[in-house]
Amino acid sequence: MNASRELCPGMTMSHNRNPAYFDPTTGVLICILNGVLAVPTTILNFLLIVSILSTPSLRKPSFVLICALAFTDFGVGILVQPLYIARKVSFLLSSFETYCFLLKTGNVAAHIICSPSFFIVTAISVDRYLAIKLRNRYHTSLTNIHILEYLAFTMVCAGCVTYSRFRAKSPKYMSIAAALLCIFLSIIVYCYLKSLKGLRAIQVQVPRRRQDGSVNGSSHQRVLQTLVMIVTCLVFCYVPFVSVIITIAVYGRSKEFMIAWEVTLTLLYLNSFLNPILHFLRVKELKQACVAVLGKSNRLHVQDERIEETYAPEVFTITNATVNEKSHPPVTFTYASCGA
Repeated sequence: MNASRELCPGMTMSHNRNPAYFDPTTGVLICILNGVLAVPTTILNFLLIVSILSTPSLRKPSFVLICALAFTDFGVGILVQPLYIARKVSFLLSSFETYCFLLKTGNVAAHIICSPSFFIVTAISVDRYLAIKLRNRYHTSLTNIHILEYLAFTMVCAGCVTYSRFRAKSPKYMSIAAALLCIFLSIIVYCYLKSLKGLRAIQVQVPRRRQDGSVNGSSHQRVLQTLVMIVTCLVFCYVPFVSVIITIAVYGRSKEFMIAWEVTLTLLYLNSFLNPILHFLRVKELKQACVAVLGKSNRLHVQDERIEETYAPEVFTITNATVNEKSHPPVTFTYASCGA
């Protein structure tokens, strides 16, 4: 392979155009790791989305934001990671035209899908702060319409970020992304600290119980702890990638930096796998809704099997001769209700 050959010369922003910077061993390992992560990422986030949308009691602002975050993570598993793997494979097979097409397509998908994540996580922290500060006025002050309008705004921002990304002619463009990252983290930390202060005030006024419909301090304490875990994972998965990009912008590309880029990009995708796990483990309502969805699915599956047995002549004959319906009443299924 000619090391001086320039890959994807039509791209306005400098990419890894020198094939010598690619490490085949790293490429194979990264493909395997992303392939392993993509499947559970897709399944878990799909289950989280279905659990929220199919449960009427969860159709409220806090859970709509979680559902929106799950949609972005679902997009990572079902689209971004497969495109990334296909791109790496096409390069390893020396199919450079396909590689350049997948590079551009994958970058567009990754920016549109991943960019809203920080907007949504920031909105979740603001939502928790408002729930504690407004108390009884929270449900009338913040509605699903407001959340949907905000989500539409995040998609517009994602489009602007994607457009700017491909109009930029230097990797120093990533310094803007780093600045936005710092702004979002500052808002999240501010809301978290203000929420803790509000919780302490609630716990002093109404210890261990609700009064006049006010918020439950212990419940919000757990939600805030969950938020801290989500933000910690977000920072752990995103900051290394942004740091590597800024380093490349300052010092230029090398084989070592590109290996670091591959590893930290996979770490960024790992965040989409961790988010639904944290939500299912930490949020009781989501866990109950998930159990209900799985229970309903299993119930329908068993009912389909019973219908097949009823209308299959050979099975019906054996059942009629050997089973007494009075001594074998129909099986009943119960599953957890999904409370608010």
